[in-house]
Amino acid sequence: MTQKHFHIMKNEILLIGLLVIIISSCTSPKYLPSSDKIDVNQNGSYIKVDLKTTENTDGELIAIDSNIIVVLSETTNKCITVPINDIKGFKLQYAKPKHYGWTIPVYTSATIAHGYLSLVTYPVNLIVTISVTVLGEKAFKYNDKNMTYDKLKMFARFPQGIPPNIDLASIK
Repeated sequence: MTQKHFHIMKNEILLIGLLVIIISSCTSPKYLPSSDKIDVNQNGSYIKVDLKTTENTDGELIAIDSNIIVVLSETTNKCITVPINDIKGFKLQYAKPKHYGWTIPVYTSATIAHGYLSLVTYPVNLIVTISVTVLGEKAFKYNDKNMTYDKLKMFARFPQGIPPNIDLASIK
């Protein structure tokens, strides 16, 4: 291996390490379930609501009806009622993403065993593992472009609306 190839591989390894650190630092709210516990989660999904006129809000989706969305704000820990007409868009995450960041250094470094073929297989492995990692981070997410407000109800803590015996101020 020449000095030039060693320098290129050293830079690629540093890039891979940086990508792993960046991807592993992405966190999701603690109340979101892992992918195997989606069907037994008692909380609503995480939602980020982009508003037309006021400051955006994010937190747990509590309920939705034909006119409003109720969100338990992460910053204030209080329920906020948002009229649907004031919403520019939303992003919803209903489970913790899969983290495949570890595959980037493991699988790409395994190409060293390919000898001279690694000049071809290394970039291919790098592209594939980065793609899988990025797609894993995007899993379990919806937005207003691929979900209607009617279907959004399924991801609320109270999908059929807030029961009459529950006060919004008592929801935590």
